[in-house]
Amino acid sequence: MYQNASDCCSGSNLNFELKVMLKEKGQSCPSLFQGIDWNSLRRNTRMTAPYKVLIVEDEKPARDVFKQMIAQEKEWFELVGEAVNGRRGLELFKQFQPHFLITDITMPVMSGIEMLQALKQLQPDMPETIILSCHKDFHFAQKAIELGASSYLIKEDCLLQENLLADTLKNFIPRICRREDDRQKIQANEQNTDAGIAEVSYEQGSPVNAIMLNVIEQLRADLSVSISLEDMAAKVGYSIPYLSSLFKKTTGQTYTQYMMTMRVQAAKRMLLTTDLRTFQIAEQVGMENYRHFNKVFKRMVGMSPKEYKLSHHQLSGLANPETL
Repeated sequence: MYQNASDCCSGSNLNFELKVMLKEKGQSCPSLFQGIDWNSLRRNTRMTAPYKVLIVEDEKPARDVFKQMIAQEKEWFELVGEAVNGRRGLELFKQFQPHFLITDITMPVMSGIEMLQALKQLQPDMPETIILSCHKDFHFAQKAIELGASSYLIKEDCLLQENLLADTLKNFIPRICRREDDRQKIQANEQNTDAGIAEVSYEQGSPVNAIMLNVIEQLRADLSVSISLEDMAAKVGYSIPYLSSLFKKTTGQTYTQYMMTMRVQAAKRMLLTTDLRTFQIAEQVGMENYRHFNKVFKRMVGMSPKEYKLSHHQLSGLANPETL
């Protein structure tokens, strides 16, 4: 244990510039908290606690303190792993898929920043990430926030305020629940669509439909890559008119309509579960023309991407127009 707070990190005032950055990005810092009714939160959360927590901190005394803080809130949180550097933290994240990531910034082997960059590439849907910072790490903390970190804490403040870390984590539980609800709804819709295609194919039980399932799997494999009807026909050895007709019979949509439906569904999922900007989402679903993407999305959904995201988050106040 630290004998006093200064053994962990000097300085206790939250940096104003970081506070403003978090607020503008729709994220949070401790001084912005409102009073939270934890009993109401417990009743209304739609996921089952405890929520998984991973701690990445190279200093053992600090790590022990944070572990104890998590252990005192076992009704809410479960410590699934601890790491002494970002590389090990990345390995544990892949293994346990925690809801919360508590990380230091300056560490040997792989820093917290490098770990967040790797996580961002690994999956767009980042965990709720709490940065442990010292004032000397301001620029690193700024970078971490840009990478999608949810909040930041000054180490000394955590040691002086026993409940600060746990309360910070609890502050983001509703957002985790909302994101999980959105993900489940989208997955249910996609499963219904897949079931409909599979039902047609397996009821008929023909090799032709097995090929059609393979075509659909190829289209879904990487939406950022556009495969034209002509190229797909060449791949499966069918004429273009025959593949077009068979595709419409199997899916109920034309080849182009089906591609657009998949892209818009994927875009809807990313709008609700990531902080990517709309133009980045457009690129990831294979529509590099941002204006065309907006036009198609509005035609198929009935509202723009920005309106869609705001309409799904307006009750919880999670939407962040700055990311649209």
